[in-house]
Amino acid sequence: MEECPFCKTQNRDGVRFCSNCGKELNPPNAPVAAASSAHAAPISQTIANTVGGSIGTHVLTPGSRLQGGRYIIKKVLGQGGMGAALLATDIRLDSKPVVIKELISDNTDPAKLQEDVRNFKREVATLAHIDHPLVPNVTDHFQEGSQGNLRYFMVQEYIEGENLEERMDRVNQPMKEREALSYASQVLDILDYLAQQTPPIVHRDIKPANIIIGAKDKRAHLVDFGIARADETRNAKRKQTSALGTPGYAPPEQYQGNADPRSDLYALAATMHHLLTNRDPRNHPPFSYPPARALNPQLSPDIEKVLTKALTNDINQRYQSAAAMKQAIDEILLKNFGMSGNMSSYTLGTSGPITAVNATGPASTVRQPVQAQPTRPATPPPIHPVTPLPPTGGYQGTPYQPAGMMNQPPQRPRQQSHIGRNLVLLLIVVILIIGGLFAIPYINGRLHPQTAGNVTPGVTTTLPKTITNGIGAFKSSSSNELIGVSDGTVAFGTGGADGALKQQAATALKSGDPSSAETLWSQALNNQSNDAEALIYQEDQNVLSSGKPYITIVVGTILTGANASVGQDDLQGAYTAQKEYNDGFKLPNSVLVRLLVANAGTNAGDANTVAQQIVQAAQSDKTIVGVMGWPFSSHALDAIGALATAHIPMVSQTASSDALTGKSSYFFRVAPSNQGQAIAGAQYVEKTLHAKTAALFIDPANSYSASLGNDFKQKFTADGNTIVATENYTVGQTSTFNTLIQDALSKNPSVIYFSGYASDVGTLLTDLPTSGPPIMGGDALYELGGYPTSARANFNKLHFTSFAYPDEWRIAGISEPAFFTEYAQNFDPNKTHANNPYHYSRPDSDAMLSYDAMLALLNASGNALTGTKTSLTAADLQQSLTKISGSSVAIQGVSGQITFGPDGNPVNKAFVIIQVTPDNALQAISIQGCYKKGAC
Repeated sequence: MEECPFCKTQNRDGVRFCSNCGKELNPPNAPVAAASSAHAAPISQTIANTVGGSIGTHVLTPGSRLQGGRYIIKKVLGQGGMGAALLATDIRLDSKPVVIKELISDNTDPAKLQEDVRNFKREVATLAHIDHPLVPNVTDHFQEGSQGNLRYFMVQEYIEGENLEERMDRVNQPMKEREALSYASQVLDILDYLAQQTPPIVHRDIKPANIIIGAKDKRAHLVDFGIARADETRNAKRKQTSALGTPGYAPPEQYQGNADPRSDLYALAATMHHLLTNRDPRNHPPFSYPPARALNPQLSPDIEKVLTKALTNDINQRYQSAAAMKQAIDEILLKNFGMSGNMSSYTLGTSGPITAVNATGPASTVRQPVQAQPTRPATPPPIHPVTPLPPTGGYQGTPYQPAGMMNQPPQRPRQQSHIGRNLVLLLIVVILIIGGLFAIPYINGRLHPQTAGNVTPGVTTTLPKTITNGIGAFKSSSSNELIGVSDGTVAFGTGGADGALKQQAATALKSGDPSSAETLWSQALNNQSNDAEALIYQEDQNVLSSGKPYITIVVGTILTGANASVGQDDLQGAYTAQKEYNDGFKLPNSVLVRLLVANAGTNAGDANTVAQQIVQAAQSDKTIVGVMGWPFSSHALDAIGALATAHIPMVSQTASSDALTGKSSYFFRVAPSNQGQAIAGAQYVEKTLHAKTAALFIDPANSYSASLGNDFKQKFTADGNTIVATENYTVGQTSTFNTLIQDALSKNPSVIYFSGYASDVGTLLTDLPTSGPPIMGGDALYELGGYPTSARANFNKLHFTSFAYPDEWRIAGISEPAFFTEYAQNFDPNKTHANNPYHYSRPDSDAMLSYDAMLALLNASGNALTGTKTSLTAADLQQSLTKISGSSVAIQGVSGQITFGPDGNPVNKAFVIIQVTPDNALQAISIQGCYKKGAC
């Protein structure tokens, strides 16, 4: 190894230029490091500390601690002229490895020293706002020391693996073309993301040493944003050595201070040239690259053509966007190796390894390059990812199903039927369990046609005397389920493998022993890694112990009874948003996010009682500013009254009843109304299925079925089409379906619109002749395990609308957001559920929409925390939510663009159209509405 005489970085033998500062290693009159210099000592023993105006040394040996003992130093990873990278463990996170970067400056001039500090803080701010799965997250930043001797630190996610410079040194031979192209495609996905930021971010130092191949995921991670900058107005200050990049990789314009996103493409091409030829450009004259095939004849003419274009000195003759260069590389991968370079093929982690794809699939879709703008296919690609339906009976052992129901699939109910049917429904459920044919029907706990704030008769509306500050739980007088609001001192979801440990943790926390509680939550998560309730309580303790200001959002959902799995999905989405915001310091002024969990149980009327409890809690705890909930329209309607009276805003994740439209100025939702999805369904059957006539199956007494069916009828007939038959049925009572089908088919409909639930349409599919027409329906048909084997013959007739679908980003031809990677990391950290990815590494629509609802609340909170504010009121949040109106301030959610109308509904929200393929798999085939922010 050879030490740079200027910045003291250790470089491998035989190179002419320093990999850190870019200066020549052995120039004439090079400075000689004195033996007594702090830099002469091994960096594992001494790190120079010159921050704050004084020069000194600070010993950070293995075992040293930072931030009050939270971080324990393991070793020094490297040191350059501007910083040291330290491997440490975070004892608050089960000794998770992290990288701590410390600012080190050799400047003694106070003005230059402060410039170094500003640059370091800029790097922290830049990285904290980068949200890409292949860029390490910033998890913390802090300073230590006293005035005049301050030291600045940034903490990042540790990517275990080997960087490409180390790889090339180790193997000392060219990399296989397929492997190099795969890594390049992944890096280009990052660069495409950076170019889409406002303003665009330029990394400025793409080189092999800054690309780490993860030991676990085998992906290319881009690191070291030390000289990255937003592409703002150019000025003389940008022409400084620290922004020149690394000789051999940096393009000519970067030495003139004129870098933009196209400069990173040149540096990546130089990196690829190095990988593919084993020719290190640092050992040769700058801006000179021999034809790649002259050095490695095994390369294809296609890649040589790409490199020649990307390495052109004239910036206007190169690829003009990362998307355009990625398209060229992905086409080579597809043409020469039969594989897709699409980011989504490895981000989800649920569709298997990268495999060959049909030439007409997404990888071959032509993307029109527009610099620094998101790209998407000109037309929807004809082949899309599919989701195999599980065996009949659903996911055995799904952790969040109530005891005694482990052989039934998780339910995804949407609305509520009349309570008067409960005894009949109970009988049906028993019959279905015995028969093992269907999922439990979507008929328990549905929408009551009642006004907000009204309470179901027989439900207790007075809080027990034991509830004094709004925190606590009690038995519902109607359902006998444990309902209430928890800060971790109550465990609601106790039907899984970790239930007993969560209850023990709650007891420990309530007794004032948070340390024991955290230990028990960790043990619980070892048993059930996707238990978001335990993760939320654990994160809340981190928030409280941090000493930083925080806001509190209440998650209103259903965690007991037959619909408990819906609530667990809701908590997964909420926790993913909470963790993302806290880890990335996304709220201004270091404000963190705390969540409380509110369970209203099966009976919709109990939502009013729990809402009153939330109001009481908000009176005692002024950090409570909003509610994310409820998933069912019935619960949302019952909760609105109490919350609105107290001026507490609520954003619902999936409540879709038309009765909620304009119900309250304090109510918002990210899922469109039934009217919206009925319109989308009508347009789909008209334009895609070419239907002119339809038979409508509808339950007039069920609010969900009635509103969805009537909305479809209104749109379909308004477009000049005809409803030839209206077949009235009763939810859960399918004995008459055969007669209804015969009557409908006698009218020769082009399509059947089934307004109802998966369990009932299963009977329709069973009784329908194979020659019958296709079937269209709403989001309640999205039930992976809710169909009997007897229905499989007609599965490929089934189409339905959905508010979200995990593969929709691939369909849109857009790089997936960090949510999908974060979800898998949060709930399947050891990647042990590949055979059953849903709810572990693959989210369903409920988790996606819950994330978006929380995202809306947190985005609005951030907008309200103006200036130096570290707190806000519920009224502040409500006003901020109303301002998320119009495309210019829209939020990019994982289910589409989010912007609210004056009635609280999302405006032009995207719908996914899903069909079942001939091999009984779900396949999303189109997206309607506004999906990509700014692209509508």
